[in-house]
Amino acid sequence: MKHSRHTFAADMLRAGLSLPALMQLMGHAGIQTTLVYLSVTPQDVYQQYVRAIAQLIRPVPSPA
Repeated sequence: MKHSRHTFAADMLRAGLSLPALMQLMGHAGIQTTLVYLSVTPQDVYQQYVRAIAQLIRPVPSPA
């Protein structure tokens, strides 16, 4: 069971779910408990960085 929680947490984070949202989804009271279930690789960090940069440089649509 614990392995599936680790896999679920890592998959959700890789899919773009925020850490606070993951914490609530897993039912944890504190972020430290959620961090126990995560093993973040350098590739994960890079992908999150690229995703964040892409959001920053995307043109913001003007209101109609």
